[in-house]
Amino acid sequence: MFNIDWKPFNGMAHRPWLMFFGLILSIIAWATMLLLCIYVGYNITPENETTLVETSFIAYVTNKNELHLSANTGETYNIHSYNYYNGYFDNPASLCDGETYTIWVTEEGYIRAMNDSTGQHIITFESEREAYRNSQKIAVVLMAVILFLNITFFVLALVVSKNSEWYPVWLAKLLFANASDFWS
Repeated sequence: MFNIDWKPFNGMAHRPWLMFFGLILSIIAWATMLLLCIYVGYNITPENETTLVETSFIAYVTNKNELHLSANTGETYNIHSYNYYNGYFDNPASLCDGETYTIWVTEEGYIRAMNDSTGQHIITFESEREAYRNSQKIAVVLMAVILFLNITFFVLALVVSKNSEWYPVWLAKLLFANASDFWS
């Protein structure tokens, strides 16, 4: 199959090597992005990489998928994917009632865990990751579908090019024609 004269897709493509390596690199890229997205979703920030802070909040601002809480010390702390905490942050104004909260914060100012004044967990390290995973479900599914379509196209192109006489002309034309040739 891979001899010196071999051309990918039996030379049916306009630029067979470009198409071959382009599809291979596309499959690798989509698989890498999917794996990285899954890894980030399950990678929990260790407690020793956060700072323990006791504070109360005086104001809040929502921006897209983040809740920015201003502390009475002038610091601003952020909660990413705040909409995915089962409705706890539906009324962020309730956090600004003067109650003292214990929070674990990263260097960037993101809250990874949070307890109220009674010690009840509002956010845990795992629930923070779960909220992030839930916010990224659509992206992960979309990446998986695109990866599947890339692999399907690659395999279909290999099969059709190997035995092009067995398949309809429109299929070969769909897989290998230039855009200008396809519509003419």
